[in-house]
Amino acid sequence: MLRPSRVMVVDDDAETLALMREIVAKEGFEVETAEDAETALRRLEQWQPELVITDIHMPGMDGLALLAAVREKEPDIPVVLLTAYGSLKTAVDAIKAGAFDYLSKPFVVEDIRLVVRRALEHTKLVRENRSLRGQLRDRYRFDNLVGSSGGMVEVYKMIARVAETDSTVLIQGESGTGKELIARAIHANSGRSGGPFVAIDTGSLAETLLESELFGHERGAFTGAIATKKGLLEQANLGTCFLDEIADLSPMMQSKLLRAIQEREIRRVGSETPRAIDVRIIAATKKALKPLVEAGTFREDLFYRLEVITIVLPPLRDRIDDIPLLSRYFVDKFGRTKERPVTGLSPDTIPLLTRYAWPGNVRELEHVIERAIALTPHPIITPEDLPETIRTAPVHIQARARGWETLHDMEKNYILRVLEAHHQDHGAAADILGIHRKTLFRKLRLYGKD
Repeated sequence: MLRPSRVMVVDDDAETLALMREIVAKEGFEVETAEDAETALRRLEQWQPELVITDIHMPGMDGLALLAAVREKEPDIPVVLLTAYGSLKTAVDAIKAGAFDYLSKPFVVEDIRLVVRRALEHTKLVRENRSLRGQLRDRYRFDNLVGSSGGMVEVYKMIARVAETDSTVLIQGESGTGKELIARAIHANSGRSGGPFVAIDTGSLAETLLESELFGHERGAFTGAIATKKGLLEQANLGTCFLDEIADLSPMMQSKLLRAIQEREIRRVGSETPRAIDVRIIAATKKALKPLVEAGTFREDLFYRLEVITIVLPPLRDRIDDIPLLSRYFVDKFGRTKERPVTGLSPDTIPLLTRYAWPGNVRELEHVIERAIALTPHPIITPEDLPETIRTAPVHIQARARGWETLHDMEKNYILRVLEAHHQDHGAAADILGIHRKTLFRKLRLYGKD
């Protein structure tokens, strides 16, 4: 059970302290009082209040000095100032010094209640936002990106270098390789982490709708525009805008995006007024842009604007060592949600996962593990819990899908090359191969080369 919010009241007048204690306690909050600022500061760290209410005029350290000390020690705690000597100057000084609010004595009880509720709600929101930012940073921290293969280590190094800059980034990789996850990791570890991260799939929207989504529109700019709307680039101001599937942009949208990046400003649809933006662009594509530039379907100048820094994500078939790590990560992610938790994978399940080619990459692996967890009656995933396509895919098909040769293929190709080099002299070839001629003829029959 959560404890009630705590309010500390500081005043050298005993009657004021008693009255404030009564008012605040009736609202369901815990109250601590102090007769001077020095005592309040000593109790502050130990008692950890969510709000401080203090008189300004007190012997020794006054309320403004206490306000400064509280803000230095605990900047999240709001401070409300009270005074019997109300004036415009006092109010201005109080707000400039960082007071949450300022009330004059004699005060109205309802005003005290209202200010206390508002101040405590403010504290709650500040702490929730900080916690959320911390969770996001933890979620997208480098060491929480799963994978230890050589290709992913290179990606981590690039993220670390890129995060410290404000440069435009182009992320290339097949569908399902985690391009948005990488973009979020860059944002969360950058100087813009306190700003918004706005993502849009540019390939999923019609051109007219995409222009309005990216740049916004004015009321009446087109049929259905019943109100002015900020575009996503405006919404991402002081943060990061992630543009997925950038290769699918039309020539007109390519031109408008290029101008926005170059000029650092946008124009809403239906407006001639430019609006300045301060946004980092991270673009992503599953298609290689260079061939599109050469074919004339993607602007060369936009391509060079986007590829200031390029990060190439390897497909999962090239990250075989990461498959067990990713599988266990997804088991941990989804296995806890079941009434009877799933905690791991059987030893004979891992080889099936590592031999499969994963055309859908990490996203496909995630869905397979989630499905297996939903269906398995056991505390671990067994081969029977996997889709038939993974259980029954021939090994040689799985290997060739990665561009590998099976041992069968390697042996066949080597024998045929030796025969060719010796002009189909079976005796000489058998001697070089270290096998009997009968064995060579049997293998050739197997290969259909007899």
